[in-house]
Amino acid sequence: MRATCLSRVFGFAILMSLVGSVSAQTVGALGNGVSSRSIALGGATVASSLTPLEAMQSNPAALTQVEGRSLDLSFSSLFATGKFTNSADNNGSIAPFAGALPYGAFGMPLGSGRLKLGVSVAPDVMMSANWKYLDPAGGINDTTYGLQRNKSAILGMRYAGGLGFAVNKKLSIGGTFGVINNRNTLQAPYIFQQEPTLAGAKVLLDLHTAGYGYNGTFGALYTPSSKITVGVSYKTKTTVHSHGDASGNARQQFDALGATTFQGDFHYDAEVVTKFPQAFSAGVSWQAHKRFRLNLQGNWIDWSNSFDHLPVFLTNGSNQDLNGFVGSDALNDVIPVRWKDQGVFGLGIESPMGEHFTFRGGYSYATNPVPSSTLTPMTAAILQNTLGTGFGYSKGRYNLDLAYQVQLPASQSVGTSSLLSGEYNNSKVEVAVHSLTLGTKIHF
Repeated sequence: MRATCLSRVFGFAILMSLVGSVSAQTVGALGNGVSSRSIALGGATVASSLTPLEAMQSNPAALTQVEGRSLDLSFSSLFATGKFTNSADNNGSIAPFAGALPYGAFGMPLGSGRLKLGVSVAPDVMMSANWKYLDPAGGINDTTYGLQRNKSAILGMRYAGGLGFAVNKKLSIGGTFGVINNRNTLQAPYIFQQEPTLAGAKVLLDLHTAGYGYNGTFGALYTPSSKITVGVSYKTKTTVHSHGDASGNARQQFDALGATTFQGDFHYDAEVVTKFPQAFSAGVSWQAHKRFRLNLQGNWIDWSNSFDHLPVFLTNGSNQDLNGFVGSDALNDVIPVRWKDQGVFGLGIESPMGEHFTFRGGYSYATNPVPSSTLTPMTAAILQNTLGTGFGYSKGRYNLDLAYQVQLPASQSVGTSSLLSGEYNNSKVEVAVHSLTLGTKIHF
């Protein structure tokens, strides 16, 4: 029997490693919930994680609450709306279909049942945007590349294993270890910010990198009475050195400089250093009435020590004209982002409706971590107010959940940008994101 259980764990890990390469897109940074249940509750599940997926992503101590052997699968589709206004374009737009992503988790007891194992593949960070707008005059001598697709993504898929242990009837603890598969994309006009020779120069850039990092989560659940559960969890910081390629064209910039004989195309080996923040969460789940349960949660996310700047290293340049101008076949740039620490506060309500159905609703508010001085459409993780709702159906060994969540429209304006060349001076970004998530849990 134990060999059969372990084979299911490894089989699930192999299956999810295949689907884990599919990327989702949203203009948010960290999602409000991961399972369909937690998404409907606005992410407030640190004290009430009931599925392997919720426990692995929110509070690993809750693995002890998972009944028997459980497979937990979810599929999310995301849709975005937005508008960008700058000095050259009053109607920049974002692609409406933002992507789709499958993910899931598996949990099972070990030994006497006080110790439980979980494995999961789920998104850890999703920051992505796909805009289309006129490139305003900027760079050296007011270079422009006209109408361009501006696409960026910083995505992190987490492959994790974890354990939960019931210390006694009231206290459980747990931890996970996760490997992060980070993928970065930038396809847009790019202005060098701190590269000594090229600072202020604008090129068309197509950059793709991928790499791995790791992090851990630790959590505890305490149930002082049958009606109240308190949960806390902590996630460590993640650093990823990703590697790949950067290619592009500097034709317009060379022409603006009078270097009309320079070759326009270039190619480099690329390295990007990405840091994902540490985070702390605490919450309470309260059976306030026999007909409904309240879930309250607060999160602190340490963006200031991870997204202060984004180093980009380019080596082995192929363009000899550019290499001669710079005096090297390598370029080192640093993109300032200077995000601030973020607080997130959530409230979720669950109410049974008959024998098999449960209604859920939630709201969360997040402070905006993105300063106006470094805001661009591709870093517009400015969404603050989120509403969620959904239903759950359970019968026998099967659970089916459906959730809808909307990150309500938000806008932010830039007066004077601290980014070079003034391209984003007097600009404005407006965004909103909708998601639809279907989940199922099966007990074996």
